[in-house]
Amino acid sequence: MRHLKGYIMIMGAALFWGISATAAKSLLNRQLNTILIVQSRVTITFLLMFLYFAIFQRSVLQIMLADLWRFALLGIVGIAGSNYTYYFTIKESSVATGILIQYTAPLLVMGYAVFTREEEVTLVKLCAAVLSLVGCFLAVGAYDSGVMKITPIGLVSGAGSVLCFTFLNISSHRLLARYNMWTVTFYAIAFASLFWLVINPPWKVVAESPSFEIWYSLLFLAIVSVLIPHSLYFSGLKYIVPSRAVITSTLEPVVAIVSASFFLGEYLFLTQVIGATLVIVAIVLLQLRREPPFPDTLVKVGNADAA
Repeated sequence: MRHLKGYIMIMGAALFWGISATAAKSLLNRQLNTILIVQSRVTITFLLMFLYFAIFQRSVLQIMLADLWRFALLGIVGIAGSNYTYYFTIKESSVATGILIQYTAPLLVMGYAVFTREEEVTLVKLCAAVLSLVGCFLAVGAYDSGVMKITPIGLVSGAGSVLCFTFLNISSHRLLARYNMWTVTFYAIAFASLFWLVINPPWKVVAESPSFEIWYSLLFLAIVSVLIPHSLYFSGLKYIVPSRAVITSTLEPVVAIVSASFFLGEYLFLTQVIGATLVIVAIVLLQLRREPPFPDTLVKVGNADAA
């Protein structure tokens, strides 16, 4: 039952990320600065979380100073890095290309798990990873050469998005062994926000003069692409290992193409439906053999009931 809870949370995160990809693309089409989109998502989320926890649940903010650098790396590399490289890749190519490149991460996560002996790589898990990758390939229409056009710098940023997303899965899973989900989520987003404030100070944001309509859109994007999905994703990582989580998250491109079809009127081809089906089959395959979550004996810092 605990495993099922984890899978539901990861799929919930993928659902929101898939929907938000369509919303982000609409903002990019309006020539909005990529950094502004990425920065506002985490900064708005950080402010909302800080206000809530500072007033109602201060225990969530308690961490050991020795772990501060770990949260900084998770926020800067895992969240800020993966978000920016992902959106930059989309800008230099397409949503389909950006998603497909980033979701080669399951194989990288599994390779790392084998190297460090942190996970057992089974035939079922390997088949699920390959199926999910093939499913993504078909779902986003990557078989069409026109869809997969990308600039050289876009290809570099795409590779960066894979590495950053891989780091996000591995690093957050380790921190969740010591802290509850809300603490990990808050500090990861806090450091991502701080990083972007240094790169793009407030006066530069003001100079861009975003309209109220843009700010409303950015507020919505922050909630559906960061606050809700990251909370769900980190929660799910408490119950399932990183490789299973990242394979399950390949549901995102399926949601993205369905939402694009529903909201933007894009036509769904049979091959895309087949691809979506393969991703779902991959997720079901993962249920054939389960692995234990973190041992209950691990020490938690902060309010363990907050998660």
